[in-house]
Amino acid sequence: MGFAGRTAGPDKPSTAHNLPVLPMCTRLPLSSHHLCCGNSRLSHQQSCSTAEFAKAGIPAEVTQQVLKQYKHYLNWDVETKLRPALQSWLQELGTEQLSQQLQKVRRLLVCKPEECSEVYSWLMSKGVNAARVQQKAPVVMTREIRAVQSTFEALQQAAAFSDAQMCTLFHRHFEALTFGPEHNFGTLRAVSTMLGMSMTSKSFREVILAANDKSFGISPVTLHQRVTFFCQMYATGTHVARTAITLGVFKTPEAVMQSRAAKLQQQLGWDNEQLKQKLSALPSILNSEPSTIACNVQALQAAGFSQTQVWAMCTQQPALLGRKWTSDTNIEKLQFLTLLLGLSLDEIAARPQLLLYSVNSLLGPRVWFMYQTGAIEAPSTVMTSGLFSYTWCSRVLFSKRFSAPSALPSMVFDSAFIDHWKRRWEFLRRHMKLSVETIAAHQDLLLASLPGRLTPRWQLLSRIATEQAAFKAEDHLTALATLSDQDFYCKFHVEGDMQRDFRV
Repeated sequence: MGFAGRTAGPDKPSTAHNLPVLPMCTRLPLSSHHLCCGNSRLSHQQSCSTAEFAKAGIPAEVTQQVLKQYKHYLNWDVETKLRPALQSWLQELGTEQLSQQLQKVRRLLVCKPEECSEVYSWLMSKGVNAARVQQKAPVVMTREIRAVQSTFEALQQAAAFSDAQMCTLFHRHFEALTFGPEHNFGTLRAVSTMLGMSMTSKSFREVILAANDKSFGISPVTLHQRVTFFCQMYATGTHVARTAITLGVFKTPEAVMQSRAAKLQQQLGWDNEQLKQKLSALPSILNSEPSTIACNVQALQAAGFSQTQVWAMCTQQPALLGRKWTSDTNIEKLQFLTLLLGLSLDEIAARPQLLLYSVNSLLGPRVWFMYQTGAIEAPSTVMTSGLFSYTWCSRVLFSKRFSAPSALPSMVFDSAFIDHWKRRWEFLRRHMKLSVETIAAHQDLLLASLPGRLTPRWQLLSRIATEQAAFKAEDHLTALATLSDQDFYCKFHVEGDMQRDFRV
């Protein structure tokens, strides 16, 4: 009699478990064969599955990861399910891409290529950047299309997002498409409760669109608890909740927040009130490991700032604590400020906000624009020109001052500056083999034309150095950078054909 036959009637207790139980002493030990047969079947199935992945050209280490993290494949019949799935995806992607996608999306084989294409096409039809969603959250493409549509429609209806806003929403919050309506509604409700805003209000939509990109990837309950804890412990006002959501403080557990806050006070000497002020302005500091912050502080000191200066700078601009000052970008930023603009470390320490601005998208283009248009004689004079504050002011103010809205720092000026800076810097450091200190002492080198002056003149000086043992090319850097062509070639007694060879 099967289990169904033992099911109790509506007015009778179940007898499904009324089986005879033998005393422990009378039970016979099971043979090792019975204990292992289940494992043997599992091992055999895993071997067959592994072999099938190998036939498809999937590397053994990838196969091992996939089968470990998505064990459902082990229950698939090889001939009727696993092999057809692998073959259909091989035809769609090829071996290399299939291997890469399986590492990103373990459950890829659950759906068919045409089903993924259907989801992709539907998102495109709604104006969503489907390529970005596929790159950032590829699992979305393996969901049933109706599930994706349900998520999309529920979110749009809950907060009254426009079609354009939905595109913006999923550009940042692509993870929302991996969840169902209930999870996403819980996230919206949690934010609405914490901020005291209606979910259909304009201000609420602005908050959600600007919120940290992990907002939908965390449990709504956890999101609410962590933001609430942060605000109770460190906020200077109710407005801080919005900042905390935007900057993603909820990524850090409560106990870790406390530990890191205490470490910050210890490292920087902040009292409780200072701690609240700094964390309210920049909650994301608590997302950084204390060891990372310590390394960043040490790197600033290694760059030449005193410990007192570093503490003052980080107190004024807490965001400096989260910057990796040994990265190429930040090393170049310090070189730009000191070498090209001629600022001393003391002058930078008095204006720590300079270290937060991008050289490529703000400081560089604006300085280059002012130099190119004659507003300043040279980049190194911007500090004394009375125009220094315009290097980081608002776009509106910059446009008003220079009466050139069409010539605001744009990609044209970005490209010109980046080319100017990087090519010369590489030539000076690698080809001429000059030290940073030497370049700092001869800043005119950074303004000289590379093909028109630096290259031919350095070639000439190098040639003279090979012919005259006592001659050192690096002793004539000022002449190389500043003299007119006539004076330069006259100084080094270059005449006739040689002079013509080195002139532009």
